[in-house]
Amino acid sequence: MLRNIWTKRSAITFDLGASGIRALQLRRSNGHVHCSDALHIDHPGASESEKPDGPTVDVAQIHRLIGQGSFTGSDVALVLSPLEARFYPLKLPDQVLTQPSDRILQALRWEVAREGRCAAEDVEARYWRLPGGRALQANVMAVVISTKQAAAWCDEFSQHRLNLSRIDVTPCALVRSARAHWTPQVNDLWGILDLGLRHSTLTIVAHETPTYVRTLSGSLDDWTRKLARAFEATLDVAEDLKRAHGVKAAGRVVGAPSETRSPLGAADLPGAVASVFREPLDTLMDEIGRCFSFVMQDFPEHAVRTLFLAGGGAQLPGLIPALERELGITIQTLGKAPTGASSPLSASETSLPPNAAAAAGAALLDLEAA
Repeated sequence: MLRNIWTKRSAITFDLGASGIRALQLRRSNGHVHCSDALHIDHPGASESEKPDGPTVDVAQIHRLIGQGSFTGSDVALVLSPLEARFYPLKLPDQVLTQPSDRILQALRWEVAREGRCAAEDVEARYWRLPGGRALQANVMAVVISTKQAAAWCDEFSQHRLNLSRIDVTPCALVRSARAHWTPQVNDLWGILDLGLRHSTLTIVAHETPTYVRTLSGSLDDWTRKLARAFEATLDVAEDLKRAHGVKAAGRVVGAPSETRSPLGAADLPGAVASVFREPLDTLMDEIGRCFSFVMQDFPEHAVRTLFLAGGGAQLPGLIPALERELGITIQTLGKAPTGASSPLSASETSLPPNAAAAAGAALLDLEAA
């Protein structure tokens, strides 16, 4: 009886990515958060080029996965990326923001419909207030999905006796996951770089509020294809080389193999892989720097403190020291508590890999209200 009173469980949360599905459920007990169960399912029978660009919500598959895990309940939450849930920084009149919530949402729908050239009745919107930077024009951030699509998902889940209780978005979920481990200061500016298979997203946060969300050029799949072309190898071989060597020898300049050069020795391989990645790595670091500089114009009193890495690319060998050298800030992987940090999360949760951080952050939302 006491366990039922003091234990709160999140919805069964599904992060639907291009490379696979992360399913996770958290529970709060005695003031600590624990992972009830977590599953990571790769998309079966698909090569890198055949994997879907975005989430395919296969409700029948989700229903089967719930049966395979040690999950409790019928409430389900979905986590969508910025490619499926669009973000709009908007300027609303101050008098509108003093109205009841439904009036604000109505105004947001009309603004988003005008910006996106779509029908206002097919816009499902949520928003949060943006902090008052000096040059900042927008005062709210709206995130929207299609009303028809959301309703269709609800119907499909109900047919399997499941309840779609919430739809979350990756940037907000990752910020929530980071905040579970780390407490920023009032004038801190920090970010989360989500390195996914098909796209990379940078979210910049002023203190505790996400203020800037941008999809960057390039992706992990682009890096793999570039390596495959340079080495005249299959995508599977290029993926293995990328995961084994990454950019950890970025300081060495060794050309990729070709018919005019002798084959590379084992000692040359890390440098050759890093040389192929030199251009996309420089592009990535340049984009990150420009994004932070842009946001700093609105928050000149803030200082850039740290950048968290999430997603499948967060563990690319050599990436953290390369980013730290170029950006001059602390870089750390999301999913583990920083050394010396106090965290309400149990050891089982803090050991989750970076590609589970979005699902964990989304699940935490259910427990915050507990």
